[in-house]
Amino acid sequence: MNDNRRLFEYTSGRWIYNENLRLAERHREFNVDALKSTAAQSLERCDTDIKSLSKLAEGGFNRVLQITMLDNTQVLVRLPYPSTEPKKMAVASEVATLALLRAHGLPVPRVYAYSTDAKNAVGSEYIIMEKLPGRPLGDRWFALSDRERLKVLLQLVQLEAKLHAIELPASGSIYYASDLPSDSPRIVIPDSDFCISPDAALKWWFAERASLRIDRGPWEDPIDVLRNPALKELAWLRAYGRPRFPFERAYRESMDYRLSDPSEHIASLESYLKIAPALLPSNELSRPPNNIFVSDDLDIVGLIDWQHASVLPLFLASGIPKFFQNYDDPESLHFRPPPRPDLEGMDEEEKADILHDFQRRHTHFFYLAFTQRFNEPHFRAMEHATNMLTRRIFNHASEPWEGNNIPLQADLVLLTKSWHEYSTDPCPVSFSTTRADSIMHLQGLQEEVDLQLKQIRNVIGIGVDGWTPAEDYEAACARARQMKVDGLASLDTDHEREMTNRHWPFDDHNEDE
Repeated sequence: MNDNRRLFEYTSGRWIYNENLRLAERHREFNVDALKSTAAQSLERCDTDIKSLSKLAEGGFNRVLQITMLDNTQVLVRLPYPSTEPKKMAVASEVATLALLRAHGLPVPRVYAYSTDAKNAVGSEYIIMEKLPGRPLGDRWFALSDRERLKVLLQLVQLEAKLHAIELPASGSIYYASDLPSDSPRIVIPDSDFCISPDAALKWWFAERASLRIDRGPWEDPIDVLRNPALKELAWLRAYGRPRFPFERAYRESMDYRLSDPSEHIASLESYLKIAPALLPSNELSRPPNNIFVSDDLDIVGLIDWQHASVLPLFLASGIPKFFQNYDDPESLHFRPPPRPDLEGMDEEEKADILHDFQRRHTHFFYLAFTQRFNEPHFRAMEHATNMLTRRIFNHASEPWEGNNIPLQADLVLLTKSWHEYSTDPCPVSFSTTRADSIMHLQGLQEEVDLQLKQIRNVIGIGVDGWTPAEDYEAACARARQMKVDGLASLDTDHEREMTNRHWPFDDHNEDE
């Protein structure tokens, strides 16, 4: 592959299934010379000042290139893939969000130049930005000592406190007013060039949702924040919904390989809309409010990747970041420091497991403890008894439907059981005992499948979408093939083998069936 072709193609890894789809989504051709010229001009340099252009990284939505000048000044170029939505708005919102955060003292990259329209000399939307010092925290996290982890957590919580202190007038996404069409709804952020306008989160634009004429914000009333994602999904289901299997093929056995009907999800969303007003907490919690780079001595020097960012009320935006939370562990649900484990008499494998559990509990507790001290509003929002279920049901009612009705139904069942914590009025939604038990049984089966899939993927050496490093691809494919052979051999009947073979999650398959 010549150098330019390498810039256009995804080369950072392989997928053991549906690889052609993933590669097609990430293929982006552009004018390399025009990009170099644009980058040089953004730094007030000449084209001849450029020493090199190379690919630095590739993610789910963007390709990142690095341009190095003769004096070793370096800048990064983010090019969205053609499949990245929403067009124009994703770039516009990220640029404005970075500028607003930077103006409030957050360590985010400076933007030198950008284009929200692919119809330019480069042939692609782009953001040309500062390259921050340091390296990703994830590269070092698991090797850190307890004291080093605490240093990082403290800085992170203090940065979050700065973020939460920014006063914004509505929910939606942040833009420069000049980047929006004149007829785009907006709410101006006082004393600035910024405004809140339609939400750029991917869930609003996934598949045919981009073509729907729906309210995508901005919203000043928190009840609209709770209601409109579900209304969006109802509009999509009524226009495009059709019976289909769950996208996660491993769930299908527990559902007897039955097609999920969109009418079931429509009914659940309608039930959600009935209970949404009761989900609102106090006005204080209703106000609007990982990629972390660290230096060698673990100072946080940069926060990157603000694409698809949304402004949400505090009660929906609160929570421990996924990388640091340990909600699945009952011990972490008690707000108390975990005791250091006694490793006496354990073998190395047992020690590793116990220390891993301790590290998760330690991180979870001290994130909460630092938040309580330095960001009390956020701590109160997390402490609020009903907020965890509220966030979960909001997320499940907002997500693009892909054939799985169970998570939202399970949330509704749990909410009816704890309704007294939300309201003194009768609950407008009800389930028979048999129906509730059936839903929670299926939810339990899906949670078991999730755990099994995590273990299987770890054994094969792949991510949730089948991705693996290129050098591990052949070995991962071989492990996946052997796992299928062993799995089919363990089944008792021809029907079980036929259905398992047809719906095997690690084979190429039609993602729209």
